[in-house]
Amino acid sequence: MKNTLLFQKQKCALHLNEKAFTLIESLLALSIFTIIAFFMTPIFQVMLKNIDPPSRIQELEWEVFCSQIKKEIRLSSHAEVVAGRLYLTEDNDTIIFEKYGSNIRRRVNSTGHEITLQNVADLTFILVNNAVKIYVKDIWGKEYVLTALSLFNWNIDQ
Repeated sequence: MKNTLLFQKQKCALHLNEKAFTLIESLLALSIFTIIAFFMTPIFQVMLKNIDPPSRIQELEWEVFCSQIKKEIRLSSHAEVVAGRLYLTEDNDTIIFEKYGSNIRRRVNSTGHEITLQNVADLTFILVNNAVKIYVKDIWGKEYVLTALSLFNWNIDQ
């Protein structure tokens, strides 16, 4: 009885060709391997280079912040630093840049709350002739420096 059952199983296996891989199965296995290899390569690059994605994002935010504040400083007719805040006078508006928690925010006429840079540990504004030097240290310890020039003569007395 057992021999008959074993013979029937072997006969079915020969008919269904289950003893060897078919071309479709081989292509399917190759495609799965290729997909896994494709997604593993970037992961290994990040792990081996020790790239810290949040700090990379911070660098991009810094570039945007620099563009925005340079435009504001360039068009301002007067600048003043009081208690760690940068006051820029542009037409009839006073634009304030200040540290707010771990962010730098922009306010117009002491109203509003526009976040211009995030993850800031320390912020310093220094007026030099017709320019503003901005020193920023992020929460990861990286330091950024920007010097933005004005088109107008501010006549700063220091």
